[in-house]
Order: sequence, then structure tokens, then C-alpha cells
Amino acid sequence: GYPHFMLKEIHEQPQAVTETLTGRLLDGGLVDLDEVHFPPGFARSLDRIWITACGTAFHAGLVGKEILEGLLRVPVEVAYAHELRYRDPLIGPGSLTVAISQSGETADTLAAAHLAKQRGSRLLAITNVVGSTLSRDADDLLYTRAGPEIAVASTKAYMTMLVTEYLLAVALGRERGTLSPEAAADLVAGLRTLPRVVEEALAREDDLRALAEDFAGHDDVYFIGRGLDAAVAMEGSLKMKEISYIHSE
Repeated sequence: GYPHFMLKEIHEQPQAVTETLTGRLLDGGLVDLDEVHFPPGFARSLDRIWITACGTAFHAGLVGKEILEGLLRVPVEVAYAHELRYRDPLIGPGSLTVAISQSGETADTLAAAHLAKQRGSRLLAITNVVGSTLSRDADDLLYTRAGPEIAVASTKAYMTMLVTEYLLAVALGRERGTLSPEAAADLVAGLRTLPRVVEEALAREDDLRALAEDFAGHDDVYFIGRGLDAAVAMEGSLKMKEISYIHSE
């Protein structure tokens, strides 16, 4: 029903977000993370979070840093997996390493995750593929439930990675006591509206096509943003290069 898979998967995002949230949002600002089983007191004793990933998943991790630091008041470091695996990082017991990979088979991410576990860190995987190597290696697991993604350029996977990070942040924030029940309830209420909000954005497809026609003849594109928007700008720039072959920064 679409000219190509990327457009199809863009339009599948509302349903993908719904799948990610289904059964995980509870009343009272609580979140149920089905396959996350932190030991008692782990969230409160957490001294650092490491996020490691590659490409689009790394950009999702940059958003995760902003969310987790803001809601948990704990330092978060985001590291490219292909760099982290060759470093001598200060990862150890008392830290949580979040490895993000759509396929769960990204070689560099698997190596970085293995290094983190060797050093005593608890490993949480965010992935889309059930039974993948990363999902089997992890202590805790969050499936994004994005469904099959055929297009090379990630769409559904990126969106559901972001939603999954918000779920993790709300759950940890409540357990650490850094996120009040009222603030958590507001976030959960916002998450419930996301599928509808994505649908409203997709309804503007004709406007976006008109913008694309204006931009298609240009040689360079620059994305500008701050904070959460800086991470989104990096992902937007990557997509521009991947799909249009227009130079982008």
C-alpha cells in the first residue's frame, strides 16, 4: 500500500508506539517493566549509568542521557560502542550499562556490553529482536516491540527506543525517589497520548512533501538544536545523508 518500505514504516509508528506502551503504563504514575528485575535497593544505590550503542541507537542514547540525568539525578555517559570496546572505561559494580541495538546483533555493541559485564556492571538491553544475542547476554531486558523493519533507515525502531528510555526513566525515578508520584503521573499521561500525537504529525505529510520539494535542489543542509533537540538534529542529519545523499551537518 506504499511506494516503498520506509514510508510504510514511518506510517506504522503510531501502532509501534502503542505496542511499546501496551501493558507497561499503570495507574498512579507507575510503570511495569516486565523483564527488568533489579535487586532490592539497586536503583537507590546506582552511582552511574553508561549507555552504549552505534548509529541511530547512539542518537537515541543521547536523548536517554538527557531524560535519565534529569529524572534520576545520576551521571550518565553515552559512548559509541565501537570506541568503548577499545577503551579502559571506569565501569564497575554500582553502575548500570544500557546497551541499545535494534537487531540485538550489532557486533561492536555486543563487545562493549561484554566488557561492561566483565567489569561488574549490571547490563540492561534495549532491543527489538526476541532471542537475539544481546537479549540473551543481558541481566535485564526491554523489548521495543517495533515489529519488522525492512528499510535500511530506521524509523519505528528509533521512535520506540526513545519511548522505552522514558519508561525506564520513570520506573527508576520512582524507585530512587527523585521523581514524585505527581510528576510521574504527568509523564505517564503524556506517554499515553503519544500514538495520537504521532498520527497528527503524519497527517501533515503533504506539507512536508512541499518542503522537501523546496529543499531537494540544495547541496547542503544544517540541522540546529539544543538539548533533546540536538540529539534529534543529529539523527535528522544522518537520515538526510542516508536517504537523499545531500551533504548534511
